[in-house]
Amino acid sequence: IGSPKIQMANLLKKPLLFVPVILAAGITGGVATLADIQGTPFSAGFGASGLIGPLTAWQVSGHAGLIWRISLAYVAAPVLTAWLMTVVFVKKTHLITPATDLKIPL
Repeated sequence: IGSPKIQMANLLKKPLLFVPVILAAGITGGVATLADIQGTPFSAGFGASGLIGPLTAWQVSGHAGLIWRISLAYVAAPVLTAWLMTVVFVKKTHLITPATDLKIPL
């Protein structure tokens, strides 16, 4: 697990890299909405970063099935959408080549 900021230079050089990120964010955001995950203005946009999103959801969301909803929104959906984006953009369409497009310059 690392900071997405480390890839910012690659994203700006290759705007196509934004497409899977935006698609994955839309899908996981939709899952969180369907799971009725609640937050606060302070926690908005943090996701699992520093556990701010899940802990705030735990505090302010209704407790019926909450652990499953939080697991779905903050673990299952992000992992599955990351895998799906890898399959679509790297393995099937070859629009993204990890060796060149995702290499971090030193």
